[in-house]
Amino acid sequence: MAASAVLYVKDLRSMRAFYESCFAMSARHTDERACVLGSCDWELSLVRVPEHLAAAIVIAAPPVRREQTPIKLAFDVADLDQVGSLVVAAGGQLDPADAIWEFRGRLHRDCLDPEGNVLQLRQPSRD
Repeated sequence: MAASAVLYVKDLRSMRAFYESCFAMSARHTDERACVLGSCDWELSLVRVPEHLAAAIVIAAPPVRREQTPIKLAFDVADLDQVGSLVVAAGGQLDPADAIWEFRGRLHRDCLDPEGNVLQLRQPSRD
């Protein structure tokens, strides 16, 4: 069974577009309240928060980094630079190149999705 995660979002349409374009995920289910995106490795369910809660959520431009959550989604990618370009083009933000670190045979670089959620990109080291 593949792993899965659920992310609550304010703008379902833009967040779906971001995750589809940056991480080659495709919709397996979608309706006005949620979208289940999948790849061969896992599923990501995007669930739109109810309107009464969404009204209180302010997404700045650019979005403010949401560091107060204990969860960080991590994506294995073939090339940090290539996916980093996709992240920026899709409305996200990329941490500076000098913030890249190596751990357990992978290069790591954090980025933000369009709502400020911190994501981690992981690329195999090229040693």
